[in-house]
Amino acid sequence: MASRLRAAGLGLLLAGSLAGCVSIPSGGLVQSYTVTQGPSGQSQPFMQRIPQPPQDNWSPTQVVQGFITASGSLGAGQTIAREYLTPQFSKCWDPGWSATVYSKGPAFQVVPIPKSSPAGCPKSDTKEKGQKETAVLVTGEVQATVQTSGSYAVPSAKATERPQIFELVKAVGGPWRINQAPQRLLLTSYIFSIDYQQRNLYFFDPGLRVLVPDPVYVPLQDTAADLMQGLVNDLGSPPKDWLFGATSTAFPDGTKVGDVTLDGGTAMVNLDVAGKVPVQTWQQVSSQLWWTLQGSSAVQQVELVVNGKPWIPPGNQQSPVQSQPQYSPPPPAPTGVFYYLDGAGNLMQQVGIQGKPSLIARIGKEYTQIAVSPTVEGSSGARYLAALQGGPQGGGALYTGLIGGKLKLVKRGTGYTSMSWAPNGYLWTTSGDQVFMLRGDVSAGQAAQPVAVNVENSFGASVPATFTALRVAPDGVRVAIIVNGSVLDFGAITEQPTNHANQLITKIVLSQSSVASPGNTNFSAVSWYGPDNVITLGTPGPVLTEYPVNGGASTVIPPPAQQLQSITASQGWSLIAGGAKDSMIADISLTGAWVSIGQVPIKGVSPVYPG
Repeated sequence: MASRLRAAGLGLLLAGSLAGCVSIPSGGLVQSYTVTQGPSGQSQPFMQRIPQPPQDNWSPTQVVQGFITASGSLGAGQTIAREYLTPQFSKCWDPGWSATVYSKGPAFQVVPIPKSSPAGCPKSDTKEKGQKETAVLVTGEVQATVQTSGSYAVPSAKATERPQIFELVKAVGGPWRINQAPQRLLLTSYIFSIDYQQRNLYFFDPGLRVLVPDPVYVPLQDTAADLMQGLVNDLGSPPKDWLFGATSTAFPDGTKVGDVTLDGGTAMVNLDVAGKVPVQTWQQVSSQLWWTLQGSSAVQQVELVVNGKPWIPPGNQQSPVQSQPQYSPPPPAPTGVFYYLDGAGNLMQQVGIQGKPSLIARIGKEYTQIAVSPTVEGSSGARYLAALQGGPQGGGALYTGLIGGKLKLVKRGTGYTSMSWAPNGYLWTTSGDQVFMLRGDVSAGQAAQPVAVNVENSFGASVPATFTALRVAPDGVRVAIIVNGSVLDFGAITEQPTNHANQLITKIVLSQSSVASPGNTNFSAVSWYGPDNVITLGTPGPVLTEYPVNGGASTVIPPPAQQLQSITASQGWSLIAGGAKDSMIADISLTGAWVSIGQVPIKGVSPVYPG
């Protein structure tokens, strides 16, 4: 179990639930949520299943059905499931945590023994006199596949996979037993929702500055030690899912992961490395460990042991136990500052929804949409402004400029529909079926022209679609993108070298899951709400929905009575919406308690938090 299961990230539909918090999905990528904390492992499911051993008088089909059910019970080395196997095949069968998940089925059919058997487990060349042989074909509509070493789950209502073959033997006077079977678990979506839960691994952005969550699936019935061991093993190499190439690990090359143990609330991680490793690298490694392992309520602290000696973080008073990591996901905005355009064409700034507005610059009444960058790195607090002239349907003229001193807007082209700034000061835009990125100092007249960015699926094929909105996550790695107005996708920004020196190709690789707009609405806007959630605006309606990027259940936010044109969100601060007739309103706690902005309601267009 050296490699654990990475998930594509987001389910399509959740249609029902068990008591507690265990969800039973009926479509898309299946989910599971924890209920209680077990005494010897991670969180345990609400419902525990006791597998039934095989009966001597069972038919081949009954044996295969019983085995599939028993193999889904992942505790104690799947002891009961192995009673369905011949002794020789039991030694060979090792599915790890890989699984095929069925949305419909599985169905069973007795068939002749195939000419070729599944690879990996040799058959016995000797046959007892009178021994019988048969095979059972298992088919069904595949909802997801989870790979032990490959790393991701594939949600699709139309996914297909070749039928699975089980071969069985029966000695004279004996029961049927399985002597060949797939090296994976075959599970219904219901059983999968009970047996597995999602956890986050944490990897670094390319600059090794902030951590980016990567969802994984882990069995609920495994022990805490096995769980932590698998999670730490996975941190030792870059993710192999949609975040591959966009994130990296701080673990030094050649790191060997030793035992991972839990003592009280402290997880002790043993690593062996060759050569001298900088202190900063160990700070980054220990931060990856802390954020990944503290997802279990059993882990409160992390202790890193390097080559048999406890590593002591700087300033930790000679204690190797760490409860506050040096690095983290992007923190919430510290001030709650947001920007908007007033009716006179002024760019305004305000801190908090009850703060006092302040004038930044007059830019003109013809602008309908703005975006303001986070603080530009190395610029002592400077920010960039991007502004559109014209409506998003036909695309607008794009202007950019540096906020500070006399704001000068420079035209960058036409046909743009949305804008979003990355933390590095690059501007990302959508224009019909194309995504563009503006590199460098976009406020200067001699700035580089927009660079076309290809949008690809996880198989490397270009995605032919209209991109109506895009927002870059606070980590600068992931994006939320609206496709054809009706689908919410998530992607990762990757840069790959070319054959030419110092040249890179930038692209967006989409995850293998997506969310359809609810009911008869279309997604008209999306905004990040912290590192793990986005909020979408659906129209007509309006419909406001919060979606966890890690695939959890969505939450509907009660909307106001009026129509909305835009939304902006920032973790820890109010959700702000722009409505008809230049009205601006805010929901303080995402509960639908909408209030006016300012002591006297303030009018404004396109309110935005930086980003």
